[in-house]
Amino acid sequence: MLVLRKEEEEEVMKEVEDRVPTLYTVQVRQTPRDPLTSPSGDSSAPLDQEDPNRFKASKDTDGCFDEALRLAGNWGFWQKKVFVIAHMSQVFCAIHAVSAAFLSFTPEHWCRVPGLNVGGEDERGDQAKEDDEWRNYSIPWDDTDGFARCHYYDVNYTSLLGGGVEEPASMWLPPPANTTTAACDSWVFDQSVFQSTLVSEFSLVCDRRWMMATVQASYMSGLLVGSLVMGQLSDRFGRRTMCVVCAAAVAVVGISAAFVETYVQFLALRFIIALLCAGLMVISFVLVMEVVKPEARTMTGMAYAGFFGMGITLLPGLAYLIRSWRKLEFTIGILSTLLISYYWLLPESPRWLASQRRHQEALKILKEIARTNGRTLPPDAEVLKLISRVHDTQKAEEANAGSSGQEGSRLSRVLRVITSTVNDQVTLVRTPVMRRRCLISFFLWFVAASVYYGLIFSGANIKADPFLMIFSSGVVELPSAILFVFPLDKYGRRPTMTGLFVACGTCLLVILAVPRDLIYVNFFLVNLGKFFTTAVFQLQYLFMVELMPTKVRNVAVGTCSMIARIGCVITPYVVTLLGDVHYALPSTLFGILSVTAGLLTLLLPETNHTLLPATVEEVEDKPK
Repeated sequence: MLVLRKEEEEEVMKEVEDRVPTLYTVQVRQTPRDPLTSPSGDSSAPLDQEDPNRFKASKDTDGCFDEALRLAGNWGFWQKKVFVIAHMSQVFCAIHAVSAAFLSFTPEHWCRVPGLNVGGEDERGDQAKEDDEWRNYSIPWDDTDGFARCHYYDVNYTSLLGGGVEEPASMWLPPPANTTTAACDSWVFDQSVFQSTLVSEFSLVCDRRWMMATVQASYMSGLLVGSLVMGQLSDRFGRRTMCVVCAAAVAVVGISAAFVETYVQFLALRFIIALLCAGLMVISFVLVMEVVKPEARTMTGMAYAGFFGMGITLLPGLAYLIRSWRKLEFTIGILSTLLISYYWLLPESPRWLASQRRHQEALKILKEIARTNGRTLPPDAEVLKLISRVHDTQKAEEANAGSSGQEGSRLSRVLRVITSTVNDQVTLVRTPVMRRRCLISFFLWFVAASVYYGLIFSGANIKADPFLMIFSSGVVELPSAILFVFPLDKYGRRPTMTGLFVACGTCLLVILAVPRDLIYVNFFLVNLGKFFTTAVFQLQYLFMVELMPTKVRNVAVGTCSMIARIGCVITPYVVTLLGDVHYALPSTLFGILSVTAGLLTLLLPETNHTLLPATVEEVEDKPK
């Protein structure tokens, strides 16, 4: 439990517990908190705006509204209902995020040899078996990798067949090892697992293999852009409005993606789906945080991961039943239309309404909250006093800014914002202790995100069943995030995070010593590593918040989030291209990075049971 200074208590509670437990930057509009309390500290005492002792100013921003929400009930049936409804978007967004494991699955394939119809396709009818025999003759064989995927023996098969062949191909010996080979320009794809995938339809193999990795990289790029843009749009247009827009759009775009004619079209729609999903995930999380009591934010934040894991767990069942990538994408898009029900089911955030001077609308929702939770609100006038003071304080701050010469044209205000942002970024690395903390934290976030997504998509490298691999990745989500909350508090942030990183890295490094044929041993090691890195992925937010001073805390978390997302964009290429060189190369790289991250964590200070730093000077005065 954190030990806080009295005057920081409200501010710290919001900043520590309002964190986003995924790699998305959230910008919540802040308005000055002005909690209503009696001189005795009893927040339930009668409200009196004329008594200055009843209005204790603080640095935090929403105290007046928090009091109104407390009166209506801030953790009752209404909040729990909204929590479930809002976070159902995580289920569908998880399905979209991980669907590339099946949409771009790479089947067994070999060259379509000119002059032969090799591969046992139906158009050869009774000749299918003989086609396979011709494959044995025309495609180079390797004892480790099997049939070559990108080359064939450069023999004039048309002339050979035209000359009349009486003996079956099975009687022939393959050409000598020094026979010239040629690169494929088309391929035959095995259809025993999937009837069609993006890889088989657009031939994303051999020297086009990087294009397969780009399918997932485009999605991660969309998440990066969406996490930056959608939070601000929700501040402008409202949480519910943007959730409904994103829900409807993601359904339409998801369905449209099933009918694309080119690879580039699919990449573009995939990027848009990710951008919209980022909006759904970020905004729905913020909405929930704005309507629950501070004590419930940690629990709801951790449960957030459970909904995401639920989506990952459900996806393999869909893919198992639907073996065509177009039909699977169409089905996911159709299922996503369920989110359009947000128009009827999802309420607007009353906190946001209050910040926009829409007090009557906020009051109406507060009345609904009170009625659902079995509470009785004070007279409307008293509740309106509470929620109106949110915007009044905002207005006063703007007036103060104007009186001090800060008011100007729109361009000058934009330039001031940019200058302030740059200054905050420089503050992160200007002084020695802050620089060490930030650079190490950047690396930790990069590693955690890269390893997290890398292990989800690593099934092909260890020849694991794709359905079982994705299913198990989803199953470990919730328990791993919850199980390590207790040791995090009892033993401290630094030893727990170090242990998780090192444990994950050890599991992945052991894969290098395990033969590829021992599929279930490697499968166990990958999922055990995923279990540990999922906990790191969730818990690092708390550690980062406690390391940074108040002024640049949000900037630091946002910067870490962006760096982590960059790691997610790079990860598909690591898994795909290095995995083609050797199956254990990606896991070995991830293992080395994880162990290194664990050791670097020891250079950070322990923050458990300590005061949160308020200024950079406080950070610099500490030994680490």
